[in-house]
Amino acid sequence: MSGDVILHIEHLTKFFGNREILHDISFDTYAGEVFGFLGPNGAGKTTTIKIAAGLLSLDEGEISISGHSMRTQFEKAMADVGGIVENPEFYKYLSGLENLRLYAAMREGVTEERIREVVHLVGLDHRIGDKVGKYSLGMRQRLGVAQAILHRPRLLILDEPTNGLDPAGIKELRDILKSLAHNEGIGVLVSSHLMSEMELMCDRVGVIVRGKLQSVQPIDELIAATSPDRAEFLLRVDDPQRAKTLLSDLPDGALKLNEEGVLDLVLPIVGCDVALADINRRLITGGIALYTVSKKENRKLEDVFIELTGEGGGQIA
Repeated sequence: MSGDVILHIEHLTKFFGNREILHDISFDTYAGEVFGFLGPNGAGKTTTIKIAAGLLSLDEGEISISGHSMRTQFEKAMADVGGIVENPEFYKYLSGLENLRLYAAMREGVTEERIREVVHLVGLDHRIGDKVGKYSLGMRQRLGVAQAILHRPRLLILDEPTNGLDPAGIKELRDILKSLAHNEGIGVLVSSHLMSEMELMCDRVGVIVRGKLQSVQPIDELIAATSPDRAEFLLRVDDPQRAKTLLSDLPDGALKLNEEGVLDLVLPIVGCDVALADINRRLITGGIALYTVSKKENRKLEDVFIELTGEGGGQIA
């Protein structure tokens, strides 16, 4: 990554009593990126985020924010952090603007101009004068982001920010977070259980399982690195049963007929183009009308997540 290291976590370990919740966690979050922190329920991602946000103490290891150690320079480290770890809370009988002004009064150097700037960044210009009690959940989340970045933090920490949002609200929040990272240079650390959203939102992801960090990679590299060695194709033909008989010499499991009457063909990645061309030729010369051949949808982050975490991978023993 080309940006500065905003959050540096090194050998982080955390105990609750005698129970080890986090084991030797190390990763960096950079300026200008959205870093996704993924894990099954109980894997330790919220604990990690709470420690990074200053809400829990660290037992072993080091955390620094903008070069300031949380152990020896806690106030300086926290000055560069904004976040929403639980649902944002506001005075519902006050307007969004009045809520932001109250929060701004607790921070040095937050001007009226800055308040208006963050309101525009999160897209609340036309509703900021309304009482928060009239806001939708998505609007309250956007107001929470506005509050979190009022003091110009270099690191924004969000734990499950899309919980309860409808698809439109999720997209709005996703676009805001990407803009804050890519256009404003903020380092964004976000956790979520919605894999499709994390794939669209994040530049890099870290996967935690049973309190241990399994992988930290750019999204595309993570998916590519865990891609299977086989490709899957769907063949639509006029006579699926006869086509299956024509190809009965293929290895066991390579060809099956799905519930929609479509042939599901699995081939090794190496040489699959040549093998597929030969199969198509055999079908056509055998008198089968071959309507379409399509490759099944590429692997998604969700597939990789399930593979890395495994069944029951979340709970820490």
